[in-house]
Amino acid sequence: MNNDISNLKYVEVPMIVLLDDDISSTSKLLMGLITTLTMQEGFCYASNKYLSNLMKVSRRTITSCITSLKRKSYIKVDNEPNMRKIYLANIF
Repeated sequence: MNNDISNLKYVEVPMIVLLDDDISSTSKLLMGLITTLTMQEGFCYASNKYLSNLMKVSRRTITSCITSLKRKSYIKVDNEPNMRKIYLANIF
């Protein structure tokens, strides 16, 4: 999907995330975006800058949301030398 959202018609938020009262609505929306972006390649490599521009929030907010999603084990993040990869956890 190459982080190209021009062909996306919706985002899919896993129900377990949607019903989680411990994370913010912004984190839930970000999870939906990450879920949708991972559908083709099995991972998402969107940067915090890209995600913050897309969602119209600060990079700090994206960083906080990603940290929250990692703590809840909804996503796994691999920081490779030239690219970060975000994977969905195997809980869905």
